[in-house]
Amino acid sequence: MIDEAKQDLLVQYLLGELDPATADQVRAELARDVELREFARDFEEAFASLAYTASPMAPPRELPQRILQAERRARRSTLPAPYSKIIWLTMPWALAACLAIVCAVLSLEQTRIRKDLISLQEQNKEASKALISLQEKNTEASRALVALQQKIAQSERDLAALKEKNVLSELKIATLKAQIAAYKGATAVVVWDKEQKKGVLQLDKLPPPGQGKDYQLWVIDSKKPQPVSAGILSVPNDGLIRTSFHPAVPVESADAFAISVEKAGGAPKPEGQIILVGK
Repeated sequence: MIDEAKQDLLVQYLLGELDPATADQVRAELARDVELREFARDFEEAFASLAYTASPMAPPRELPQRILQAERRARRSTLPAPYSKIIWLTMPWALAACLAIVCAVLSLEQTRIRKDLISLQEQNKEASKALISLQEKNTEASRALVALQQKIAQSERDLAALKEKNVLSELKIATLKAQIAAYKGATAVVVWDKEQKKGVLQLDKLPPPGQGKDYQLWVIDSKKPQPVSAGILSVPNDGLIRTSFHPAVPVESADAFAISVEKAGGAPKPEGQIILVGK
C-alpha cells in the first residue's frame, strides 16, 4: 500500500517539480519498488489521457512571450528546465474535460437506472396482477373445498344413518315376561345381534337366586331339539345388571329366550323352573 506522502512525491516527480537530489531518490525508489513503478506508470497514462481528452483551445496571447522568457531563464540556469509547466497550463482544461466526461457517464447511467426502475415497476405491476389472480383462484378453490367438505360430511351422515338402519335391522329385541308371580316385579330385556350371533341381557329387580342356585340363560332355536345354554348369570343383588352373552353352541336363529333357576353351576339343558320367557 502506497501512502499519500509518497503518492504526492511521485506526482511532483512526474511533473518535474522536484530538485535533482530528490528526483534521484525517487528514481532509485522506482527501481526497487515494483508496486510504486506500476503506480507511476498508471499516473503517466492518466496524465496523457487527460491531455488527449482536452478540447482544443486558443493559447493565451502572452503564452509565446512566456515561453521565450522561460527559455532564456533555462539557458541561464544550470538546472534542466521543467517540462511540466506546459502540462500545468493545460491541466484545468483537461480536468474540465474529465468532469464533462464524468457528467456524461453519470447522465447515461442515470438514464439506464431510470429505465431499469420503470421496467421493475412494470414487472411489479404484472406480479401484483398475477398475485391478485392467484388469490382469487385460491378463494374459489377454498369455496369449492368447503362445498366438497360439506358434501362429504352430508354423505358421511347419510352413510351413518344407513348403517344405523342396517344395524337396527340386524337386531332383535325381546322382552322376557315373568312366568311365576314371585318374579312379576323383575324385568329382563335381550338385544340379539342376528349377524354376530351374540347378544346383551339387561336385568332389573331380579332377586338373587338363593343358596346353592344359579340363574341360567337359554337361547331357543326352533331347529334344535333342546334350548342352547347362553351361560350362568351372576346376580348378586336386585339392582340393574347388564351383561353380554353368546350361545355355547352355534345357533341358526334365536326364536326366543328364557331364564331358569338351576342348581349351582348350571345344567346342559333346562332342569329347573323357567321363570322368564320372551320372543
